Amino acid sequence: MGNANKNKMRKLVSLCAVGMVFFMLFSLVPSFTSVVPADAAFSSVTITDVKPTELHPGDTKEVIVTVKNNGGRDARDIRLAFQGTETVSLIGSTVVHINTLNSWCWKEVEITVHVKEEAPNGVYPIPVTCKWRGYYFDPSEGYVATDTINVSLGISFNVIGRVVINIGDISTDPTDIRPGDEDVEIRAFIENSGEAAAKDIEAILICEDKFKPAWSGTDRSYIGRLNSGDSKEAIFHIDIADNVESNTYRIPLQIRYKDTKGGEYEVMREINILVEPKPEFEIVSYYTEPANISAGDTGVKLHVRIRNIGSEKAESVSVRSTGEVEVPFEFDVKSDYVGNLKVEEEWTAVLKFDVDTDASLKAYQQGIEIRCTGDRDLGDYNVYLFDKMIPVSVSSNSAGGISVPVPGFEVLFALIALLIVFFFIQMGIRKKE
Repeated sequence: MGNANKNKMRKLVSLCAVGMVFFMLFSLVPSFTSVVPADAAFSSVTITDVKPTELHPGDTKEVIVTVKNNGGRDARDIRLAFQGTETVSLIGSTVVHINTLNSWCWKEVEITVHVKEEAPNGVYPIPVTCKWRGYYFDPSEGYVATDTINVSLGISFNVIGRVVINIGDISTDPTDIRPGDEDVEIRAFIENSGEAAAKDIEAILICEDKFKPAWSGTDRSYIGRLNSGDSKEAIFHIDIADNVESNTYRIPLQIRYKDTKGGEYEVMREINILVEPKPEFEIVSYYTEPANISAGDTGVKLHVRIRNIGSEKAESVSVRSTGEVEVPFEFDVKSDYVGNLKVEEEWTAVLKFDVDTDASLKAYQQGIEIRCTGDRDLGDYNVYLFDKMIPVSVSSNSAGGISVPVPGFEVLFALIALLIVFFFIQMGIRKKE
Protein backbone atom coordinates (compact mmCIF):
# COMPACT_ATOMS: atom_id res chain seq x y z
CA MET A 1 0.00 0.00 0.00
CA GLY A 2 2.78 2.37 0.72
CA ASN A 3 4.28 1.94 -2.72
CA ALA A 4 0.89 2.33 -4.42
CA ASN A 5 0.21 5.60 -2.61
CA LYS A 6 3.59 6.90 -3.59
CA ASN A 7 2.93 6.11 -7.25
CA LYS A 8 -0.40 7.88 -7.14
CA MET A 9 1.15 10.92 -5.58
CA ARG A 10 3.82 11.03 -8.31
CA LYS A 11 1.19 10.85 -11.04
CA LEU A 12 -0.82 13.60 -9.37
CA VAL A 13 2.25 15.85 -9.13
CA SER A 14 3.03 15.19 -12.80
CA LEU A 15 -0.53 16.04 -13.83
CA CYS A 16 -0.41 19.21 -11.77
CA ALA A 17 2.88 20.20 -13.36
CA VAL A 18 1.52 19.62 -16.87
CA GLY A 19 -1.59 21.56 -15.98
CA MET A 20 0.43 24.46 -14.70
CA VAL A 21 2.49 24.51 -17.90
CA PHE A 22 -0.63 24.60 -20.07
CA PHE A 23 -2.12 27.28 -17.84
CA MET A 24 0.99 29.39 -18.18
CA LEU A 25 1.04 28.92 -21.94
CA PHE A 26 -2.58 29.92 -22.37
CA SER A 27 -2.15 32.80 -19.97
CA LEU A 28 0.75 34.11 -22.09
CA VAL A 29 -1.24 34.26 -25.33
CA PRO A 30 -3.05 37.51 -24.42
CA SER A 31 0.22 39.05 -23.28
CA PHE A 32 1.78 38.43 -26.77
CA THR A 33 -1.18 39.93 -28.55
CA SER A 34 -0.94 43.03 -26.38
CA VAL A 35 2.78 43.72 -27.27
CA VAL A 36 1.80 45.49 -30.54
CA PRO A 37 -1.82 46.44 -30.12
CA ALA A 38 -3.64 48.40 -32.82
CA ASP A 39 -3.54 51.62 -30.88
CA ALA A 40 0.25 51.34 -30.26
CA ALA A 41 1.20 51.81 -33.97
CA PHE A 42 1.85 55.35 -35.31
CA SER A 43 2.10 57.49 -38.47
CA SER A 44 5.08 59.76 -39.16
CA VAL A 45 5.02 62.34 -41.98
CA THR A 46 8.34 63.83 -43.00
CA ILE A 47 10.12 65.46 -45.99
CA THR A 48 12.71 63.16 -47.52
CA ASP A 49 13.88 65.02 -50.65
CA VAL A 50 13.92 68.48 -52.32
CA LYS A 51 14.85 69.15 -55.97
CA PRO A 52 16.56 71.45 -56.79
CA THR A 53 18.30 72.76 -53.72
CA GLU A 54 20.78 75.06 -55.50
CA LEU A 55 19.37 78.41 -56.59
CA HIS A 56 20.74 81.74 -57.79
CA PRO A 57 19.79 85.29 -56.82
CA GLY A 58 16.76 86.38 -58.81
CA ASP A 59 15.67 82.81 -59.58
CA THR A 60 11.98 81.85 -59.63
CA LYS A 61 11.82 78.06 -59.89
CA GLU A 62 9.47 75.14 -59.48
CA VAL A 63 10.68 72.93 -56.60
CA ILE A 64 9.63 69.30 -56.09
CA VAL A 65 9.24 68.27 -52.42
CA THR A 66 8.95 64.56 -51.55
CA VAL A 67 6.65 63.90 -48.57
CA LYS A 68 6.75 60.41 -47.00
CA ASN A 69 4.86 58.55 -44.27
CA ASN A 70 7.49 56.61 -42.35
CA GLY A 71 5.00 55.17 -39.84
CA GLY A 72 2.99 51.96 -39.61
CA ARG A 73 -0.34 53.74 -39.73
CA ASP A 74 -1.92 55.73 -42.52
CA ALA A 75 -1.91 59.51 -42.42
CA ARG A 76 -4.83 61.60 -43.64
CA ASP A 77 -5.72 65.28 -44.01
CA ILE A 78 -2.05 66.23 -44.27
CA ARG A 79 -1.40 70.00 -44.29
CA LEU A 80 2.07 71.43 -45.04
CA ALA A 81 2.48 75.19 -44.42
CA PHE A 82 5.70 76.66 -45.94
CA GLN A 83 6.92 79.82 -44.23
CA GLY A 84 8.97 81.93 -46.64
CA THR A 85 11.72 84.32 -45.55
CA GLU A 86 12.81 87.76 -46.79
CA THR A 87 15.49 86.18 -48.98
CA VAL A 88 13.73 82.98 -50.14
CA SER A 89 9.95 83.16 -50.43
CA LEU A 90 7.11 81.22 -52.02
CA ILE A 91 5.12 82.40 -55.01
CA GLY A 92 1.43 81.57 -54.88
CA SER A 93 -0.05 79.33 -52.21
CA THR A 94 2.13 78.60 -49.20
CA VAL A 95 0.00 75.63 -48.03
CA VAL A 96 -0.08 72.16 -49.62
CA HIS A 97 -2.81 69.58 -48.83
CA ILE A 98 -2.44 65.82 -49.20
CA ASN A 99 -5.54 63.69 -48.63
CA THR A 100 -3.91 60.39 -47.71
CA LEU A 101 -0.47 58.91 -47.28
CA ASN A 102 -0.59 55.19 -46.53
CA SER A 103 2.06 53.78 -44.29
CA TRP A 104 5.55 53.70 -45.87
CA CYS A 105 4.27 55.56 -48.96
CA TRP A 106 5.43 58.86 -50.41
CA LYS A 107 4.16 61.62 -52.69
CA GLU A 108 5.73 64.55 -54.58
CA VAL A 109 4.28 68.03 -54.23
CA GLU A 110 5.28 71.17 -56.15
CA ILE A 111 5.95 74.66 -54.82
CA THR A 112 7.25 77.81 -56.53
CA VAL A 113 10.23 79.47 -54.86
CA HIS A 114 11.67 82.94 -55.54
CA VAL A 115 15.13 84.15 -54.47
CA LYS A 116 15.64 87.84 -53.83
CA GLU A 117 17.78 89.78 -56.31
CA GLU A 118 21.41 90.12 -55.18
CA ALA A 119 20.89 87.69 -52.30
CA PRO A 120 24.28 86.99 -50.68
CA ASN A 121 25.67 83.51 -51.06
CA GLY A 122 24.60 81.14 -48.32
CA VAL A 123 22.21 78.41 -47.13
CA TYR A 124 18.66 79.60 -46.45
CA PRO A 125 16.16 77.40 -44.50
CA ILE A 126 12.40 77.56 -44.95
CA PRO A 127 10.40 76.36 -41.90
CA VAL A 128 7.50 73.99 -42.65
CA THR A 129 4.64 73.28 -40.23
CA CYS A 130 3.03 69.88 -40.82
CA LYS A 131 -0.33 68.64 -39.43
CA TRP A 132 -2.13 65.33 -39.99
CA ARG A 133 -4.27 62.64 -38.36
CA GLY A 134 -3.29 59.01 -38.12
CA TYR A 135 -5.77 56.27 -39.12
CA TYR A 136 -5.89 52.61 -38.16
CA PHE A 137 -8.37 49.71 -38.40
CA ASP A 138 -10.00 48.35 -35.25
CA PRO A 139 -11.90 45.07 -35.79
CA SER A 140 -14.56 46.13 -33.33
CA GLU A 141 -14.82 49.80 -34.35
CA GLY A 142 -13.62 49.93 -37.98
CA TYR A 143 -11.33 52.78 -39.09
CA VAL A 144 -10.41 55.04 -36.22
CA ALA A 145 -8.74 58.48 -36.47
CA THR A 146 -6.18 59.60 -33.93
CA ASP A 147 -5.80 63.08 -32.58
CA THR A 148 -4.19 65.70 -34.83
CA ILE A 149 -0.40 65.48 -34.86
CA ASN A 150 1.71 68.66 -35.23
CA VAL A 151 5.39 68.61 -36.14
CA SER A 152 7.91 71.22 -37.33
CA LEU A 153 9.83 70.36 -40.49
CA GLY A 154 12.02 72.39 -42.84
CA ILE A 155 13.76 72.57 -46.20
CA SER A 156 16.93 74.47 -47.15
CA PHE A 157 18.29 76.07 -50.32
CA ASN A 158 21.89 76.84 -51.21
CA VAL A 159 21.92 80.27 -52.90
CA ILE A 160 24.91 80.84 -55.14
CA GLY A 161 25.12 84.28 -56.75
CA ARG A 162 26.87 84.82 -60.09
CA VAL A 163 28.38 87.95 -61.61
CA VAL A 164 28.19 88.04 -65.41
CA ILE A 165 30.05 90.97 -67.00
CA ASN A 166 29.30 91.80 -70.64
CA ILE A 167 29.88 94.65 -73.10
CA GLY A 168 26.87 96.67 -74.20
CA ASP A 169 26.63 99.56 -76.66
CA ILE A 170 29.86 100.95 -78.12
CA SER A 171 30.30 104.40 -79.65
CA THR A 172 33.30 106.33 -80.97
CA ASP A 173 34.20 109.95 -81.61
CA PRO A 174 34.78 110.45 -84.48
CA THR A 175 32.13 108.03 -85.69
CA ASP A 176 34.23 107.08 -88.73
CA ILE A 177 37.69 106.01 -87.58
CA ARG A 178 40.47 106.18 -90.15
CA PRO A 179 44.18 105.30 -90.18
CA GLY A 180 46.28 107.94 -88.47
CA ASP A 181 43.45 109.34 -86.35
CA GLU A 182 44.57 110.56 -82.94
CA ASP A 183 42.76 110.87 -79.62
CA VAL A 184 39.87 108.68 -80.73
CA GLU A 185 37.32 108.40 -77.93
CA ILE A 186 35.77 104.98 -77.33
CA ARG A 187 32.73 104.66 -75.04
CA ALA A 188 31.62 101.17 -74.02
CA PHE A 189 28.87 100.24 -71.57
CA ILE A 190 29.96 97.58 -69.04
CA GLU A 191 26.94 95.54 -67.96
CA ASN A 192 26.37 93.15 -65.06
CA SER A 193 23.82 90.68 -66.40
CA GLY A 194 24.35 88.25 -63.52
CA GLU A 195 22.39 87.83 -60.31
CA ALA A 196 25.00 89.10 -57.82
CA ALA A 197 26.62 92.48 -57.35
CA ALA A 198 30.22 93.22 -58.36
CA LYS A 199 32.46 95.95 -56.95
CA ASP A 200 35.84 97.59 -57.67
CA ILE A 201 35.36 96.99 -61.40
CA GLU A 202 38.20 98.19 -63.63
CA ALA A 203 38.35 97.84 -67.42
CA ILE A 204 41.72 97.77 -69.22
CA LEU A 205 41.95 98.08 -72.99
CA ILE A 206 44.77 95.83 -74.27
CA CYS A 207 46.29 98.02 -77.00
CA GLU A 208 48.57 96.47 -79.61
CA ASP A 209 50.85 97.90 -82.32
CA LYS A 210 47.93 99.24 -84.35
CA PHE A 211 46.41 101.06 -81.38
CA LYS A 212 48.09 103.06 -78.62
CA PRO A 213 46.75 104.97 -75.60
CA ALA A 214 46.36 108.63 -76.58
CA TRP A 215 48.06 109.61 -73.34
CA SER A 216 48.92 108.02 -70.02
CA GLY A 217 46.08 106.13 -68.40
CA THR A 218 43.59 106.46 -71.24
CA ASP A 219 43.61 102.69 -71.75
CA ARG A 220 42.00 102.22 -68.30
CA SER A 221 38.56 103.06 -66.95
CA TYR A 222 37.36 102.60 -63.36
CA ILE A 223 33.71 101.57 -63.10
CA GLY A 224 33.23 100.90 -59.37
CA ARG A 225 30.17 98.88 -58.31
CA LEU A 226 27.58 97.28 -60.55
CA ASN A 227 24.50 95.74 -59.00
CA SER A 228 22.60 93.04 -60.84
CA GLY A 229 21.20 94.50 -64.06
CA ASP A 230 23.20 97.74 -63.84
CA SER A 231 25.53 99.20 -66.46
CA LYS A 232 28.06 102.04 -66.54
CA GLU A 233 30.09 103.67 -69.30
CA ALA A 234 33.81 103.10 -69.66
CA ILE A 235 35.76 105.74 -71.64
CA PHE A 236 39.08 105.24 -73.43
CA HIS A 237 41.22 107.41 -75.76
CA ILE A 238 43.51 105.84 -78.34
CA ASP A 239 45.64 106.72 -81.36
CA ILE A 240 45.32 104.77 -84.62
CA ALA A 241 48.49 103.81 -86.49
CA ASP A 242 49.00 105.30 -89.94
CA ASN A 243 49.48 101.93 -91.62
CA VAL A 244 46.32 100.24 -90.33
CA GLU A 245 44.35 98.55 -93.07
CA SER A 246 40.64 99.10 -93.43
CA ASN A 247 39.00 96.35 -91.37
CA THR A 248 37.01 95.52 -88.23
CA TYR A 249 39.34 95.05 -85.29
CA ARG A 250 38.68 93.29 -81.99
CA ILE A 251 40.52 95.01 -79.18
CA PRO A 252 40.80 92.79 -76.05
CA LEU A 253 39.26 94.27 -72.90
CA GLN A 254 40.38 92.93 -69.52
CA ILE A 255 37.83 93.43 -66.73
CA ARG A 256 38.79 92.93 -63.10
CA TYR A 257 36.27 92.95 -60.25
CA LYS A 258 35.44 91.64 -56.78
CA ASP A 259 32.31 89.97 -55.43
CA THR A 260 30.55 91.25 -52.33
CA LYS A 261 32.75 89.05 -50.12
CA GLY A 262 36.00 90.38 -51.59
CA GLY A 263 36.80 87.49 -53.93
CA GLU A 264 38.80 88.68 -56.95
CA TYR A 265 37.90 87.76 -60.53
CA GLU A 266 39.05 88.55 -64.05
CA VAL A 267 37.27 88.14 -67.39
CA MET A 268 38.25 88.95 -70.97
CA ARG A 269 35.88 90.67 -73.37
CA GLU A 270 36.32 92.49 -76.71
CA ILE A 271 35.54 95.88 -78.18
CA ASN A 272 34.93 95.86 -81.92
CA ILE A 273 35.80 98.97 -83.92
CA LEU A 274 35.70 99.56 -87.66
CA VAL A 275 38.61 101.37 -89.27
CA GLU A 276 37.32 102.98 -92.44
CA PRO A 277 39.38 103.19 -95.68
CA LYS A 278 41.59 106.20 -96.31
CA PRO A 279 43.91 107.39 -99.10
CA GLU A 280 47.62 107.34 -98.31
CA PHE A 281 50.53 108.57 -100.42
CA GLU A 282 54.19 107.87 -100.93
CA ILE A 283 56.74 109.58 -103.18
CA VAL A 284 57.87 106.96 -105.67
CA SER A 285 60.64 109.03 -107.31
CA TYR A 286 61.72 112.59 -108.06
CA TYR A 287 64.32 114.40 -110.16
CA THR A 288 65.25 117.88 -111.32
CA GLU A 289 65.60 119.21 -114.84
CA PRO A 290 68.48 119.88 -115.32
CA ALA A 291 69.78 116.97 -113.29
CA ASN A 292 72.61 119.08 -111.82
CA ILE A 293 71.52 122.46 -110.57
CA SER A 294 73.72 125.36 -109.65
CA ALA A 295 73.43 128.55 -107.67
CA GLY A 296 71.64 131.16 -109.77
CA ASP A 297 69.83 128.65 -112.00
CA THR A 298 66.38 129.72 -113.13
CA GLY A 299 63.39 127.71 -114.37
CA VAL A 300 64.48 124.47 -112.70
CA LYS A 301 61.75 121.84 -112.97
CA LEU A 302 61.12 119.46 -110.08
CA HIS A 303 59.35 116.24 -111.10
CA VAL A 304 57.66 114.44 -108.15
CA ARG A 305 55.99 111.08 -108.81
CA ILE A 306 53.43 110.03 -106.20
CA ARG A 307 51.42 106.83 -105.63
CA ASN A 308 48.17 106.26 -103.73
CA ILE A 309 49.03 103.38 -101.38
CA GLY A 310 45.91 103.80 -99.27
CA SER A 311 42.70 101.78 -99.17
CA GLU A 312 40.38 104.11 -101.07
CA LYS A 313 40.38 106.46 -104.06
CA ALA A 314 41.83 109.93 -103.52
CA GLU A 315 39.98 112.82 -105.14
CA SER A 316 41.19 116.32 -106.08
CA VAL A 317 44.83 115.45 -105.46
CA SER A 318 47.32 118.29 -105.60
CA VAL A 319 51.07 118.53 -104.91
CA ARG A 320 52.70 121.72 -103.65
CA SER A 321 56.00 122.86 -102.22
CA THR A 322 56.21 124.19 -98.69
CA GLY A 323 58.40 127.08 -97.66
CA GLU A 324 61.49 126.08 -95.75
CA VAL A 325 63.67 128.74 -94.09
CA GLU A 326 67.04 127.29 -95.10
CA VAL A 327 66.09 126.23 -98.64
CA PRO A 328 67.40 128.70 -101.29
CA PHE A 329 64.66 127.97 -103.83
CA GLU A 330 62.08 130.45 -105.04
CA PHE A 331 59.14 128.58 -106.61
CA ASP A 332 57.43 130.13 -109.60
CA VAL A 333 55.07 127.14 -109.85
CA LYS A 334 54.42 126.10 -106.27
CA SER A 335 51.67 123.52 -106.88
CA ASP A 336 50.39 121.12 -109.49
CA TYR A 337 46.85 119.71 -109.67
CA VAL A 338 46.83 115.94 -110.21
CA GLY A 339 43.12 115.04 -110.04
CA ASN A 340 41.77 111.68 -108.85
CA LEU A 341 44.03 108.74 -108.13
CA LYS A 342 42.71 105.23 -107.56
CA VAL A 343 44.38 102.83 -105.15
CA GLU A 344 47.91 102.00 -106.40
CA GLU A 345 47.64 104.59 -109.20
CA GLU A 346 50.63 106.90 -109.84
CA TRP A 347 51.11 110.38 -111.26
CA THR A 348 53.94 112.87 -111.70
CA ALA A 349 53.52 116.45 -110.53
CA VAL A 350 55.84 119.16 -111.90
CA LEU A 351 56.93 122.23 -109.91
CA LYS A 352 59.22 125.03 -111.03
CA PHE A 353 61.72 127.14 -109.08
CA ASP A 354 64.79 129.42 -109.25
CA VAL A 355 67.97 128.87 -107.23
CA ASP A 356 69.31 131.76 -105.19
CA THR A 357 72.62 133.10 -106.48
CA ASP A 358 74.23 132.72 -103.08
CA ALA A 359 73.09 129.13 -102.56
CA SER A 360 75.68 126.96 -100.87
CA LEU A 361 76.77 123.68 -102.39
CA LYS A 362 74.84 121.05 -100.46
CA ALA A 363 71.63 119.02 -100.30
CA TYR A 364 68.50 120.80 -99.04
CA GLN A 365 65.43 119.17 -97.53
CA GLN A 366 62.54 120.44 -99.60
CA GLY A 367 59.05 120.05 -98.13
CA ILE A 368 56.31 118.56 -100.31
CA GLU A 369 52.65 118.64 -99.30
CA ILE A 370 50.14 116.26 -100.91
CA ARG A 371 46.54 117.33 -100.44
CA CYS A 372 43.37 115.40 -101.33
CA THR A 373 39.83 114.55 -100.29
CA GLY A 374 38.43 111.09 -99.63
CA ASP A 375 36.25 108.97 -101.87
CA ARG A 376 32.89 110.71 -101.86
CA ASP A 377 31.23 107.60 -103.26
CA LEU A 378 32.12 105.92 -99.95
CA GLY A 379 30.87 108.86 -97.93
CA ASP A 380 34.37 110.13 -97.14
CA TYR A 381 34.35 113.94 -97.40
CA ASN A 382 37.44 114.44 -95.26
CA VAL A 383 40.39 116.54 -96.42
CA TYR A 384 43.76 114.83 -95.99
CA LEU A 385 47.23 116.40 -95.88
CA PHE A 386 50.43 114.40 -96.22
CA ASP A 387 53.78 116.12 -95.53
CA LYS A 388 56.86 114.64 -97.17
CA MET A 389 60.51 115.69 -97.49
CA ILE A 390 62.87 115.19 -100.44
CA PRO A 391 66.58 116.17 -100.70
CA VAL A 392 67.48 118.55 -103.56
CA SER A 393 71.19 119.27 -104.09
CA VAL A 394 72.97 122.35 -105.40
CA SER A 395 76.07 120.87 -106.99
CA SER A 396 77.77 123.78 -108.85
CA ASN A 397 78.57 127.44 -108.23
CA SER A 398 77.77 128.74 -111.74
CA ALA A 399 75.26 128.17 -114.47
CA GLY A 400 74.98 129.28 -118.15
CA GLY A 401 78.47 130.98 -118.26
CA ILE A 402 77.41 133.53 -115.63
CA SER A 403 80.10 134.23 -113.08
CA VAL A 404 78.82 133.51 -109.62
CA PRO A 405 80.71 134.95 -106.65
CA VAL A 406 81.84 132.24 -104.34
CA PRO A 407 82.41 133.17 -100.72
CA GLY A 408 86.16 133.19 -99.85
CA PHE A 409 87.34 133.93 -103.38
CA GLU A 410 86.83 137.74 -103.42
CA VAL A 411 90.38 138.45 -102.17
CA LEU A 412 91.87 136.11 -104.77
CA PHE A 413 89.95 137.86 -107.56
CA ALA A 414 91.19 141.27 -106.32
CA LEU A 415 94.82 140.10 -106.31
CA ILE A 416 94.50 138.75 -109.83
CA ALA A 417 93.03 142.06 -110.97
CA LEU A 418 95.91 144.00 -109.36
CA LEU A 419 98.46 141.72 -111.03
CA ILE A 420 96.84 142.31 -114.42
CA VAL A 421 96.87 146.09 -113.92
CA PHE A 422 100.48 145.93 -112.77
CA PHE A 423 101.35 143.83 -115.83
CA PHE A 424 99.88 146.35 -118.27
CA ILE A 425 101.59 149.28 -116.50
CA GLN A 426 104.93 147.52 -116.85
CA MET A 427 104.29 146.87 -120.55
CA GLY A 428 103.58 150.60 -121.10
CA ILE A 429 106.78 151.69 -119.39
CA ARG A 430 108.87 149.36 -121.56
CA LYS A 431 107.35 150.75 -124.76
CA LYS A 432 108.23 154.32 -123.80
CA GLU A 433 111.79 153.31 -123.14
